[in-house]
Amino acid sequence: MARHAPDRFAAIHVGSEQIGVMIVEYTKLDNIKVIEQSYRQVMLGEETFKTGRVSFGAVSEICELLKGYGRLLIEYGVRDYRLVATTAIREAQNQPYIIDQIKVKTGFTVEVVDMPQEIFYKYVSLVKTVNDRGLMSQEDGMLFVDISSGGLGFTLYKDGGLTYQQNIHIGALRIKESFDKSQRDSAHFHEALSEYISSTIEPVEKEMSQHHIKRLILSGPETKLLLKMLGKEQGRVTYVSLSEFSDLYKQVRSLNLPQIIKTFNLTEHKAEIVLPTIVLYRKIVSLTNPEEIVIPSDQFIDGVVIKHIAERTGHEHNKLIENQLTSLCWEIGKKYYYDPDHAAAVEKWSLLLFDKLARVHGLGQRHRLLLKVAAILHDIGKHVNLRRHYFYSYRLIISSDIMGFSEAERHIMANIAFYHSKGTPSDSDANFASLTPGQKVTVSKLSAIVRLADAIDRSHRQKVSKTEVALRGDEMVITVTSKEDMSLEAWTFADKADFFEDVFGIKAILIRQAGG
Repeated sequence: MARHAPDRFAAIHVGSEQIGVMIVEYTKLDNIKVIEQSYRQVMLGEETFKTGRVSFGAVSEICELLKGYGRLLIEYGVRDYRLVATTAIREAQNQPYIIDQIKVKTGFTVEVVDMPQEIFYKYVSLVKTVNDRGLMSQEDGMLFVDISSGGLGFTLYKDGGLTYQQNIHIGALRIKESFDKSQRDSAHFHEALSEYISSTIEPVEKEMSQHHIKRLILSGPETKLLLKMLGKEQGRVTYVSLSEFSDLYKQVRSLNLPQIIKTFNLTEHKAEIVLPTIVLYRKIVSLTNPEEIVIPSDQFIDGVVIKHIAERTGHEHNKLIENQLTSLCWEIGKKYYYDPDHAAAVEKWSLLLFDKLARVHGLGQRHRLLLKVAAILHDIGKHVNLRRHYFYSYRLIISSDIMGFSEAERHIMANIAFYHSKGTPSDSDANFASLTPGQKVTVSKLSAIVRLADAIDRSHRQKVSKTEVALRGDEMVITVTSKEDMSLEAWTFADKADFFEDVFGIKAILIRQAGG
């Protein structure tokens, strides 16, 4: 039998401190070969944090570097690629012009990801690394902490799912740029820095006090600096004891900048990052009190590669991550005191209808996941206001960092929640008018489905014990089995069915069948 020829994929990352490319060959997720990789140090993050912009001199340098990467892709015959930019370009005031210049000068299309997505891609790779090494026990709490130049992400894995996720605009380089040189040279800098970090991450400290954390998984560019200072070679996974870290912390806090440069053989630029990095790590260690510290070598670019290949090959890792994202959404619902039984019912009926309508709606599995999350969270606005809960569900979803979903996807899910009960999608609503034409169609299809699912459990009493869905020409007949009166559900369903018919051209009919 002929063996399948390997596919090739390239990931390019424009970060705050480096620009890199990784070209891989693969047949499946567990058979990836890196055939080329290159990284160039840059100072984009420092420039953005100081001035709010990336200079066009720096943009020209980026473009020249990307032209070289483009030649590499041609040389290796790579047509499948993703070029992703994170913090420095994301936060630059002149971001649109940067993206345009890159497109014009190099032909590359840049995808700018927000912080939750940036944290997510790293998490995808980290989970595979620790899972492959048997470190992901369902019983033990494991906190993933990613520290980038401008962001800090906490992701708590416990009891087989994600129970907490929080992203904060604070990172080693951003912390450093929050203080001028005279302040950093002050004898009071350490104390002020500690107080600054403590006040910023206080909500996380309160949450962590409720959990036992066995492993602290650290990631981010400054982990290399930490290991260098500890005199450790970075492997695929490196372990650091609490005593090793504590000794390093005591040593660093007693040194000034010239002493740090000399002691650890660092450049002045790197040495200036040392105290913010070590104090931040110290605070994280103290609020979690883990049994061990684990430092994988995974970078953002690894996550882009892993996610892409898992999706292309249908690997089970993709389903594992999806299940964890869903578990996090259930935790978000708990935070707003939703009705979990009703949310589960609406989720169940929504997905059943989606699957039965597959040949009609023309949507994919990613849309199914958006529907699933919207169904889980559709009622969380009741925590704010019962009278206009659909509006507040929209606001809560749109303003939440839901890991694994882009800003555009959060807008889709928020609009589905907005239209689950009152009104129908209309450009007279600013939230709907701001969507692209394609997004508007998606929202209309998915909200039409979730409205029927919500109607089936309108009483919030889960009266239905069994459901069958049949498509017959221009009709969709939903037969529900219940031993209780279904008048409220039937009336609500009939009211919502008109919009469903407008969207799909199919008449939705609800039939009750007596039984238990």
